[in-house]
Amino acid sequence: MAGAEPPQVFLVTLEAVEAPGDAPLTVLAFARAGDESAARAAAVAELESFGWRDIRALRVGELIDRSALPDDFRDAVANADRFGCGLIVYDEP
Repeated sequence: MAGAEPPQVFLVTLEAVEAPGDAPLTVLAFARAGDESAARAAAVAELESFGWRDIRALRVGELIDRSALPDDFRDAVANADRFGCGLIVYDEP
């Protein structure tokens, strides 16, 4: 459909533990959702599906200006558009 708006995507900042005994890592989740609550739930569910634990959502905000995103975020946002959620995991606690 020409001129269609891109889906509404939210950025959810989380802390979570990937494996028992590991330190919590920061995760950025780009979640396609209708509101902040649904985005938070989608991000948590995505991490849970990979076996992550002790998941805490710290912040949620709507992605307003996609053109302002750093290049290294674009693939995760494209995954959110296509699959519902895209993750970036920071491998340092």
